[in-house]
Amino acid sequence: MISLCALASLRENNLINCGSSQTHCTMTTHSVGMVITNEQGHVALILREDVRFWALPGGSVEPGETWEQAAVREAKEETGYDVVIERFVGEYWRPQYPNGGDLLRLYRGRVVGGAPSLRGWEAVEVRWFPPDCLPWRLSPFAREHIRDAITAASPVHREQRLPWRWQCIFVLLWNIRRVRYALRSITSRSIATK
Repeated sequence: MISLCALASLRENNLINCGSSQTHCTMTTHSVGMVITNEQGHVALILREDVRFWALPGGSVEPGETWEQAAVREAKEETGYDVVIERFVGEYWRPQYPNGGDLLRLYRGRVVGGAPSLRGWEAVEVRWFPPDCLPWRLSPFAREHIRDAITAASPVHREQRLPWRWQCIFVLLWNIRRVRYALRSITSRSIATK
């Protein structure tokens, strides 16, 4: 059980959002992203299966996992490549994400093995893009991540807020994603019981 002092500290530091009522608290999610570059300086992007937008490999940090372990694991799961981290790019606070916001740690990495693979169900394509010729279906956040990974000399700390026109789209896509994950989970359980 978390103490009231610890809860107050988390809330003051925007790591927990309790809203106006102390009865419903949500914890900030922790996620990782990876800007993977090749010898030509191109960036690996995945075409997401759920929303058909291009994205950087990344995802949630699992319990007991370090940020770095999560970044390497997510890169492997979503691209098929074995990746090593070259450097820490920075932290990005995204307060508009559901459940009290999201703290993302971004890394830059390079491929040391593996091959493009679509074993996972999150990506339908892995492709390399020159940083000056990125696909139009790529979020402004990912564009900023790529720019920081390529140009920033020291780690950055940024707050990323969705422009108002993206907020409605984001909420709609987030809810579609939640429904698809729930349906996939139900389908997986019913197949396992047969």
